[in-house]
Amino acid sequence: MLAKISEFIFGGTRGFNETENRLLSFLMDSLPAQEREILSRQLLSVRLVQRQNPGKLVVAYSKSGSEVPQLPYPGDEYCLANVTYKSGGRTKTTSLVLHNGRFMAFERNVPQSLSEIEAPSSVVLHPKGFKSVAQEIDAQEHGEPSE
Repeated sequence: MLAKISEFIFGGTRGFNETENRLLSFLMDSLPAQEREILSRQLLSVRLVQRQNPGKLVVAYSKSGSEVPQLPYPGDEYCLANVTYKSGGRTKTTSLVLHNGRFMAFERNVPQSLSEIEAPSSVVLHPKGFKSVAQEIDAQEHGEPSE
């Protein structure tokens, strides 16, 4: 009951939807075993998922505490992978982003239904030159130019 009240107050859900889980499964299939285990434990600790900008940004919040292991990739917005898939005959890419070694967000093209993912194309781990789109999305929401 308390969890439902919290979801109502803070918005979001207690876990990922089937579309987000599908993207995560593509990632999990590409990770080395040790990292897959750590990420799996992190995903089990997620307590709230907010779809702050549907189609562009989904943020996951984990339980606090040191019992959840971290991946060895520090930084506020570290792109762990770009997942590319076919959608409506077009190629789209979703970035899966860490915050201080913990899974935090889906960024860019975030499909909202399973029917939007026709077929996975590729998973690129640790893409070079990743620049977070969080500021860009925020600027779009508020009608301000991004930096």
